[in-house]
Amino acid sequence: DGTRVITASNDGTARVWNAENGTLLFVLEGHTSHVLGCAFSPDGKRIVTACHDGVVCVWCVETGECRLIIEGEHTHWVTCCCFSHNGKYI
Repeated sequence: DGTRVITASNDGTARVWNAENGTLLFVLEGHTSHVLGCAFSPDGKRIVTACHDGVVCVWCVETGECRLIIEGEHTHWVTCCCFSHNGKYI
């Protein structure tokens, strides 16, 4: 909806910011290595993050809680991620 911005970081986190004033809203913690990619779902309710350790996580935008961890499917880095246009697939 344009009110938030998400950034990926080498410190193993992703951060959600207020798009109007740049205030940090919350930090998504749980990855064990560099977060290389991140994206909002089309409805703005979820965030997906991709990590150097091969793990993909899905987060709740309102709470910052990790709702889903996808691991063991990739043998190397996951460098980017996104949702499908309808939000059904990652």
